[in-house]
Amino acid sequence: MPICRPFSDQWRRRDEIPLKGKDWNERILEAINPHTAFVVMASVHWMNGTRFDLEAIGVRCREVGARFVVDGSQSVGALPIDVRACHIDALICAAYKWLMGPYSTALSYMHEDFNGGVPLEESWMTRPHSERFDRLTQYEEGYKPGAVRFDVGQSSNFILMPMLDEALRQLLEWGVEDIQEYARMLGEPLIKHFLGKGVALDDEVYRAHHLLGLPLPGNTHGEALVEELQARRVFVSLRGNNIRISINVFNTPDDVSELISALDP
Repeated sequence: MPICRPFSDQWRRRDEIPLKGKDWNERILEAINPHTAFVVMASVHWMNGTRFDLEAIGVRCREVGARFVVDGSQSVGALPIDVRACHIDALICAAYKWLMGPYSTALSYMHEDFNGGVPLEESWMTRPHSERFDRLTQYEEGYKPGAVRFDVGQSSNFILMPMLDEALRQLLEWGVEDIQEYARMLGEPLIKHFLGKGVALDDEVYRAHHLLGLPLPGNTHGEALVEELQARRVFVSLRGNNIRISINVFNTPDDVSELISALDP
């Protein structure tokens, strides 16, 4: 017997649980007030792909004088983010996810207001004239211009950095907007199928197309379900009481069809 019976019999429906996208966005905006110094949050929720209105949140931060710091690890590379339109002061992103870079690498955008900050790591490579190996013993105080002071030590890694550089070139060639649109196109049959069965999914405005969470029924053994899907060569992630579905350029319509068939036999 399958671990999970068809959605129409067992999976939690839209009318049984509150949808979080609208509520979360409203509560975040309500929580930002003149006493707020920093708002630190993800661009989309890591468990289910719930999308946050970064532009509205950024405007609210500007209104009260708060700094806006965003973790873009779950979206940068698959979902366009305009740091200026969203008034983002710092955008930090692990590169091994949607940027398709290697582990141990990350990228960040820092507003120029932070250029006078104190870094977490005091690397010799961030000091003035550190590229001059013939004068390494002539130590200098201060840092190179801009946000270089925030670089990790050994940012010249001769293996990892060329790999990341090539990944970024490929993403620029594909176009992040086109990647998100491709994910939308692939996911459309999936969304239509399960929405038609009344499954609890946020409205599109609160849902990223490249990352989707389907809430599991309360009596479903999540790990067993994932193992059953893997036996059919269908690979999803278990995150809390959700199975997280990630759609990217290497997926095809056949992959989506197999996923629907595996989840709703």
